Amino acid sequence: MKYSFFKGCFLSVRLPHLERVSVNVLGELGVELKETRGFSCCPEPVGFLSTDKLTGMAIAARNISLAEEEGLDILTLCNGCTYSLRHVNHALKADEEAREKVNEVLSETDHQFRGTVDVKHFASVLMNDVGLDRVARKIEKPLKGLTVAGHTGCHIVSPPEIMAFDDPFDPQVLDKMVNVLGSEPADFDLKTLCCGWTLTNYGDKDGADKLLGAKLESMHRAGSDCVSVICPQCFYQFDMGQLLASRRLGLDFSVPVLFYLQLLGLAMGYSLEDIGLKRHRTKSSGFEEKILEALG
Repeated sequence: MKYSFFKGCFLSVRLPHLERVSVNVLGELGVELKETRGFSCCPEPVGFLSTDKLTGMAIAARNISLAEEEGLDILTLCNGCTYSLRHVNHALKADEEAREKVNEVLSETDHQFRGTVDVKHFASVLMNDVGLDRVARKIEKPLKGLTVAGHTGCHIVSPPEIMAFDDPFDPQVLDKMVNVLGSEPADFDLKTLCCGWTLTNYGDKDGADKLLGAKLESMHRAGSDCVSVICPQCFYQFDMGQLLASRRLGLDFSVPVLFYLQLLGLAMGYSLEDIGLKRHRTKSSGFEEKILEALG
């Protein structure tokens, strides 16, 4: 299984330890990631594609064309990147007029969009290409006794006819992925609520804090030891954003966050140091004790 690796902008700059552990874990599962030269921003879906559609589509199409030239599907580690690239890929494959307009722009870059590859989120690759049975066979140290609140995120699920990942009103995929680790998925009532990342960056930070606080309260009431995410922006919001929101809201608890591939790495035998846990801002001694107990 070989893919063109689309890192995006955020991960490598702010969370390089997540990129490192992701590449290592996916590699052990037989997923080969090729470094494709020339990738740019996806572009970011809220601030760009919604304000200058033709330019945004051309940027995304150029990225896709680079993978097409290598004959490889794209693998991303980010919900937002997946959203932008899948939406443009879908639109240009279906609309000949739009495809011609975008390719006219791309002609200045010596690239052309042909519509010959797919764009896949790593979680979709684990579910459908690798398969959870194969993932389960790699588990050396099941994370028993751990209750994990799965936060799927917004961009990866909507609209389902384009994203083809999960039910946006009742997401189940991440819970299935958590089960494979030997952990218990938390059942909490605000499962589909946004993490507040977009509000933090484009609108109302106070509103984002209240939204995040409500979701954390729901996770905490459900007995969650940690939250697992599949998006770097969601990770940052639950880590740094939680640290700031907790101070403003006076929360008397913390719910540490791990990227799913960090949790999978632990279950495969990685140490807390291997997954870069010391780089996280939101800490919980109770969570670390449970992890160390599970790892033996």
